[in-house]
Amino acid sequence: MSDAALFVLVFVGLFVLRIIAATAVFLVLLPKGDHCQLCDTPTVRVESWFLDRCMPWFRKSWCLRCGWVGVMRRGPLSEQPAVHKPAARG
Repeated sequence: MSDAALFVLVFVGLFVLRIIAATAVFLVLLPKGDHCQLCDTPTVRVESWFLDRCMPWFRKSWCLRCGWVGVMRRGPLSEQPAVHKPAARG
């Protein structure tokens, strides 16, 4: 194998390893569950075609309280408060 091919192979390998390492660190840093990073209230799941189909271990979330929008790891969800239905009249 020529020196140029070996040089290219090593640097392409290092580039790929750097991408894999950055992705792993990013995955560990993302919060797990459904609580907002800023105000610690439960967030609402937002549909994302790319995340739902290509990376199903992530979920896009939106906080109704402070307006934060971001990506979280899938994890345990909070209890949702019961919705009170008005009594039927008549």
